[in-house]
Amino acid sequence: MYSDLLFNLTQLIEDSDLDSVSQVLAQMASNKAFFALDSGIKADDIWHRVQTFQECLDLIEDSDLKKNASQMIYFSAGIMPDLESVENRYEYIENLEDSINEFKDSDSEFANRLIAIGPCGIDHDWESLEYEGRQHDYFDYKTVSDERDLFALQMALAKKLNMPVIVHSRKGFNETSDVLKAIQWNRGVIHGYSYSKSELDFFLDLGWYISFSGAVTYSGKKAAADMAEIIDYVPKDRILIESDSPYYAPVPFKNTINTPANMKYIYEYVSSKKGIPSSKLGNQIDDNFKKLFL
Repeated sequence: MYSDLLFNLTQLIEDSDLDSVSQVLAQMASNKAFFALDSGIKADDIWHRVQTFQECLDLIEDSDLKKNASQMIYFSAGIMPDLESVENRYEYIENLEDSINEFKDSDSEFANRLIAIGPCGIDHDWESLEYEGRQHDYFDYKTVSDERDLFALQMALAKKLNMPVIVHSRKGFNETSDVLKAIQWNRGVIHGYSYSKSELDFFLDLGWYISFSGAVTYSGKKAAADMAEIIDYVPKDRILIESDSPYYAPVPFKNTINTPANMKYIYEYVSSKKGIPSSKLGNQIDDNFKKLFL
């Protein structure tokens, strides 16, 4: 119950501490969450993230909870579009492919848990929480074009490796849609959905899943009505839910450090807009995850 499509374990620990995050994982295990997907943001961070997760596991004393936590964890690997990654995209894509292949061929107990490429994509939300201090001036016309190229390279890599993609798209629908139409690898999820219903039709028609984060719980009155319509419009067999922690804590925890422990508030909000019990929604989302990633 209350599975989490996307969170970043290492960033969460940086914003709190190892013991606190370990307790959150134990709580998720206690709730019998089917999956918790730890997202990558750098080309070669998978080994460090797995080691960090293992350190969290070691702090869980209850053997059953430790086993459940170990069984629910999955990983993605991707490159988010910061300026350094955009400028060095060809080198970083090579590093990403090497890291994925080396990890999946390793003797790590989690080698088969690397199941997706991403988050990757387009971000032109210059006030985004993930990119505090990021300046629009850095992204001139050429850099925006190169950012689109970095996304296309990761989409092409996913196609080559036959892996689903977690797409990050903020205020960049045109660039995102251009890449999706060009690469034609429409297997994955648009995470933290933030566009309107018209853009939603584009993604759904191509076969993409749609994921919602805690941000949907604190829209303004008009935006909340629009978001409620969007949530209801997404087919039940295409919907996923994420914490996107440590960002976008849902009401009643807005403006605090978010954790996967807050997932139930997002589930309850989304289930109310879908008109189904949160337990039924949880079962549906677990089934959707299995169908897309496993």
